[in-house]
Amino acid sequence: MDVRRPFLRVAGAAGLLALVMVAGLLVHASAGGARAPVAHAGRVPVPHLYSARSPFNRRISRRPHIDSDSGLMVGGLDRYVGAEGATITSRQFTVPLYTAGPRTPRRRVRLTAPWRPRNAMLRVPIPAGATPDPSSDAHLAVIDPGSGCEYDFWQFRRTARGYAASWGNALNISSSGVYPRGYSARGSGFALLGGVVLPRELARGRIDHALLLSYPGTRAHGPVHPATESDGRTRGRAAIPEGARLQLDPSLDLDSLGLQGFERTIARALQVYGAIVGDTGGRGVSFYALHAMSGGQDPYASLLPNEEYPQLTGIPFDRLRVLNLGRQSRRAHPRIVSTGCGRFSRR
Repeated sequence: MDVRRPFLRVAGAAGLLALVMVAGLLVHASAGGARAPVAHAGRVPVPHLYSARSPFNRRISRRPHIDSDSGLMVGGLDRYVGAEGATITSRQFTVPLYTAGPRTPRRRVRLTAPWRPRNAMLRVPIPAGATPDPSSDAHLAVIDPGSGCEYDFWQFRRTARGYAASWGNALNISSSGVYPRGYSARGSGFALLGGVVLPRELARGRIDHALLLSYPGTRAHGPVHPATESDGRTRGRAAIPEGARLQLDPSLDLDSLGLQGFERTIARALQVYGAIVGDTGGRGVSFYALHAMSGGQDPYASLLPNEEYPQLTGIPFDRLRVLNLGRQSRRAHPRIVSTGCGRFSRR
């Protein structure tokens, strides 16, 4: 939920430890939860985030059903690309990731959004030095390998009264990566790390999951499966609802396009897994890489251009197609569902 635009109300343990190393960085939470240097993950096995049944981990079939309004929707999205570009962001408006250890202090986090159904999250592991994205979204994700839980926050901050966030929620890392009835830290009900590109994936030149996509023109009146809520506000058939999956034409010869290395990696993922619309963005089309500030050094130094928002100028976005949407959930009502991770208080 990129608030460069107004925000509307949406949003085994060993394997998990390896997962965080796969991200290209390891923030160690020992006795005090202090940060350790980035760990090179080049030789670490690559587990997936979330379950095999997660929408982010499913390949697109060889003969998918294309939505009847695909051309209209892709044309609308391509106009945003033409006006503002398409980028992958790793330094602002994306998610820093930290890990908690058995001795990481458990904290109460006040929840302050005016629409909040609860007033606090309880027993949240907050590693010392855990710092949210400095942009206005102030996203933060914490994984606790011991419990198998991921804690997601929007507008996280430390105050004189302790820790606070406009909203937060938690789910199990072995789940689908979707909050069952919304109330996520994104506009769509997706976990913060769903669809986020890891440094390790760019380094090896292969992404084995769908990407998260945001743009300003997300459709009003609710999400489509697998999203469980929506902050879309654009009317009309050319707008794409949150939860929609887009695919880059798989017949496109990527070698003929003269793509930069990171562009080709992203383009290939768009052909095999696609991108799922998961938030309403502020300008152009955005994809997300794990925040560079998650570690002690820049894990993207040789992987992405040294720019605030690297452009994906070589990918032909007019060759995208929207897969069959299914029914739009016009009356989706968010509700907190127990995931075995988040604990809330009304006080």
